[in-house]
Amino acid sequence: MRMPPLRPVVFMLLLAAYGLLAWHALHGKRSLEYQAQVREKLRLAQEENDDARLRREELQRRVARLREETLDMDVLDEEARRQLGYIAEDEVLVLPAE
Repeated sequence: MRMPPLRPVVFMLLLAAYGLLAWHALHGKRSLEYQAQVREKLRLAQEENDDARLRREELQRRVARLREETLDMDVLDEEARRQLGYIAEDEVLVLPAE
């Protein structure tokens, strides 16, 4: 009885292993596709962080203008009217978009 040649079997096993590695390189947990998704999530998170930082800085500026030593009467009047809901009949109240 003669054994089948080993070379084609090894070739097929190596081909299957390379195919499996290629599939994982494209679709696996550390694949190029996954890395692109992670980069996109990172970009969105950085945009949200930038927006939050700008909002925080704006609030810090408003708070600084309401401190006793640097009290801006216009800001105080605006905040009091907004909190209490008071405006005169000849005034127009314009609120910032939130």
